[in-house]
Amino acid sequence: MSLNSHYQKLKYLDALRELVAELYSIRDSEAPKYKTKGGEFHGFAKAGVILGVATKEEIQKIIDEEHWSRYGMTRKERRAKKATNKIENDDDVDWSVYDPPTIHRK
Repeated sequence: MSLNSHYQKLKYLDALRELVAELYSIRDSEAPKYKTKGGEFHGFAKAGVILGVATKEEIQKIIDEEHWSRYGMTRKERRAKKATNKIENDDDVDWSVYDPPTIHRK
C-alpha cells in the first residue's frame, strides 16, 4: 500500500466515522432525516468496499466503536434493552388521562 492510498483510506474512514456519528445523533430512527442519513451512509460504505478502500470488517469496527461511544453498550445489548423496554412501557402507560371527553381536558 502506497503512502497516498493509505492517506486516502484514513481520510475515507474518518469521513465514514463522521457519518456514523451523525446518524447516531438522530434520536428517532423513523424520522426522515435518519432515513436520509442512513441511505447516505449505506451508499458511502458500499462505495468504499467496491473501490477497495476499506473492508466490511473495518466498516463494522467503526460502527461498533461509534455505537459504544454514543450508547455505552453493544448493538446487541441495545436491541435487547429496547425490546424489553417496549414490553415494559406498554404496561406502564397511564391511559386514564384520556377518559374525560376532549372538551373537558386541558
